[in-house]
Amino acid sequence: MTNLQNITPGLISLIIVSFVPGVLWVWFFYRKDKYQPEPISLVMKAFVYGAISVFPAAFVEAPFRPFIAGEVPDIARLFIVTTLVIGLVEEMAKFIAVRLAVYDHLEFDEVVDGIIYAVAAGLGFAAVENLFYSARFGITVGLFRAFITDLAHASFSGIVGYHLGLAKFYKGSTTLLLGRGLAIAIGLHGLYDFLIIAGLVPPAFGIVMVFVTYFYLDSKISEARLASPGRNPQEPVIEMTAERDSPVLPDEDDPE
Repeated sequence: MTNLQNITPGLISLIIVSFVPGVLWVWFFYRKDKYQPEPISLVMKAFVYGAISVFPAAFVEAPFRPFIAGEVPDIARLFIVTTLVIGLVEEMAKFIAVRLAVYDHLEFDEVVDGIIYAVAAGLGFAAVENLFYSARFGITVGLFRAFITDLAHASFSGIVGYHLGLAKFYKGSTTLLLGRGLAIAIGLHGLYDFLIIAGLVPPAFGIVMVFVTYFYLDSKISEARLASPGRNPQEPVIEMTAERDSPVLPDEDDPE
């Protein structure tokens, strides 16, 4: 009983550090869907599916972990593993989580919904991953990851979610759109991990990269939100197209 009492406070602290920031980040992004916000139950379902997706991803990645271990890993091998294994596996895992959790639900009815659900899945994935890292390296590492790594996972996943929304509602280039979104997210994810693990740049560069990615995603949220059927009628309407990855403002001379 004494050992259990000693372990429990530490475990509770690890869970709080890992999951509470993730839920707060979900709320931060959730509030950006102003016009037709999604049911919280579905958003949290995506979060839970994203959390579960850590385990198959970790299983696939496990054989490759030794390739990135050591103080001086082989740079070429590290780049291949971080991009074509870690980036690919984790972004695919989060994408599949969204696909299984909410893609076919009637509430997924506009492009911005893809972003919100994908962000939630990414943050669920990050929360469980942070729990593992916090348990192994300490709460200080967990606190850093709770803010920077959470935002990184949310931003990478959100980019996929944006293209998933386009693919769902603007048919004709579904495979191309999804491929483009996944390629961008996998590339950014792999590059971020590579630079941090290789130590080729100071940690501050990784933080800047995460925020640049977030601001890119935020611009996509704004564009997708303006195409919402529930938008403020005084705001400009934009036309979403499947041929390009951003909405198009109509010509002012075009008849409404």
